[in-house]
Amino acid sequence: MATIAERTAPREELPAGAGGKLPLLAAVLAAALVALSLAWLLELPRLAGLTLFVEQPLAVAAGLSLAVAAVVLASGTRPSVFWLAVAAGAVLLAICLFIAWAYPWLSIRAALRPTWLVALSTVLVVGLLVCLWRTVGAMIALVVAIFVGFVLVGPMIGMPSTAPSRLPIYLVLDPNGLLGLPLRVAVEIVIPFVLFGELLRLTGGGDYLTGLATAVFGRYRGGSAKAAVGASALFGSISGNAVSNVVGTGIVTIPMMKRTGFRPAVAGAVEAAASTGGQLLPPVMGSAAFVMADYLRVPYTEVLIAATVPALLYFAAIFVQVDRIAARDGIRGLSREDLPPLGRTVLDGLHFLVPFVVLFVAFIAFDTRPQAAVLMALASLVVVSVLRSYEGRRLGPRMLVEAVVATGLSAAPLVLVTAAAGLIIGVVSLTGLGFSLAGTAIAASGGNAFLLLVFVALVAIVFGMGMPTVAVYVVLATVLAPALVDVGIPEMQAHLFILYFGMMSMLTPPVALASITAAKIAGTDLWRTSFEAVKLAWVAYLIPFLFAFSPALVLRGTPLEDAIAAATAFVGTAAVSVAAVGHFGGHLSPLVRIAVVVLGLGLVLPAGLSSFALFANILGGAGLAALVLFRHRLVAAPDAPSTHKKEKAA
Repeated sequence: MATIAERTAPREELPAGAGGKLPLLAAVLAAALVALSLAWLLELPRLAGLTLFVEQPLAVAAGLSLAVAAVVLASGTRPSVFWLAVAAGAVLLAICLFIAWAYPWLSIRAALRPTWLVALSTVLVVGLLVCLWRTVGAMIALVVAIFVGFVLVGPMIGMPSTAPSRLPIYLVLDPNGLLGLPLRVAVEIVIPFVLFGELLRLTGGGDYLTGLATAVFGRYRGGSAKAAVGASALFGSISGNAVSNVVGTGIVTIPMMKRTGFRPAVAGAVEAAASTGGQLLPPVMGSAAFVMADYLRVPYTEVLIAATVPALLYFAAIFVQVDRIAARDGIRGLSREDLPPLGRTVLDGLHFLVPFVVLFVAFIAFDTRPQAAVLMALASLVVVSVLRSYEGRRLGPRMLVEAVVATGLSAAPLVLVTAAAGLIIGVVSLTGLGFSLAGTAIAASGGNAFLLLVFVALVAIVFGMGMPTVAVYVVLATVLAPALVDVGIPEMQAHLFILYFGMMSMLTPPVALASITAAKIAGTDLWRTSFEAVKLAWVAYLIPFLFAFSPALVLRGTPLEDAIAAATAFVGTAAVSVAAVGHFGGHLSPLVRIAVVVLGLGLVLPAGLSSFALFANILGGAGLAALVLFRHRLVAAPDAPSTHKKEKAA
């Protein structure tokens, strides 16, 4: 079943519904969702003299998202099914609008548990689960259903009993439930950032970043792939959606890589790995950095600093592997005809840098709240895009409306998932289930922090399958982070660990949505592309285990410890990446590759981790230095093995 994201991917038209009414109906609902978010951030209700509970606009946002999901899911169906789905969406929207209108009164009446309120709340919860199942997938709907089931059978498993009539009302109306923090984050932070990304894409900002990366890296060995990594990293950090980023930049970069000699599976893997990693790259991190800062109640700059070294290690590994693949397969840089001039490329789209400068200055210099900073960036992007065109594209009313509608369609499933995360938080708050889960996870690991991390990593990959970045983080931070904190892992490292492994579901089979999308564009095998992507992104599977125990890798040690840990990690990462490809001035034998991997991993270990880690650093550094000095005796031949030339680029 196609998701909303797939049905409304960039550059695709809205699906046609019964009688052609879907485009207009979906567009109006989607635009209303975005307008609600912006109106709330601009405090228009207060300026109009209205005093609202924060739960009231959140209820409207939930209703609009449910209606958008129902209408889009009805596309292409028989008229009878279409109108039935539209009617269901209208009922859910009406319930949410009633809750928003009468919330102050309902919050008082809730204690009496009237039958009609129990019924309305139950219909809303069930409707949300059904929409989640049909849009995002069965996993998150099943997880929420299991949590709710725990409440209903609480006395049988040693949890406090909760009256069935109380549960739906609590989940819907309590500030710790559906209308809680996760939904607020989606409305106040995620939707504006999605709009920022859509405006940037439509006005040519994505093409500008691709052209800029091509101008900077294209001339070098394997330049097409290096340009793809740079462009996808930059745009992926803004878009916050790995699949959309693969579609948006991959339609240009993947054919370019294939044309210059990269195998189709490698071309797809490079795009998938870079697009996924963009959401781990500061300063934007697909808006996850702002959500994490809000969740942890810390300044945004703390998250930015902590995420910097792991993200740079991730992209260093990809760059080194791309360079070694190009050297192995004899792939040169782009020809002069395909290489845009750097100076002109920079100047043509220089105005696109203005909103980023505004965003970062607001955050770093003035410590502005994310909600206010993104509004400033949006306003500056609108102004510069109206005043200056890029490749004939200038922002006008029609393009602005298109961006708003596309944002609403993309944001609707995000809002639904964050509302579902609110239900999980509600169950945890009502029953204390979070403590039980943390205790169970700790008991299952025998209190061993490393085994617990392995367990959490596996669960995070499974939970993250098919879910958007921010939604993955919010759900996993609610369910799994307390267990990690309870065994002594600092909160910042625990939340970064969860974010990393939640994102790796985009590359890790069997779901691997980013790899699947890239493989389709490249016209190659899904499994081969996924394997290559996992190999390129190997750092993301290792570094989180190290920074969980080492504050130096997240720049939380002393300056000297941080500098040494970062330097050794970069050298070790480069060494392991060379061994992964098996080419360093010639073909490396299996034994030499194994030796390089072992020595490289010894350097990746932070010296402050233990006395063994310090010894491994010294041994790894000395060993790698010796291998470099005597490399001419260790390579088989300067030419690439013929096995790598069997698969020709399409």
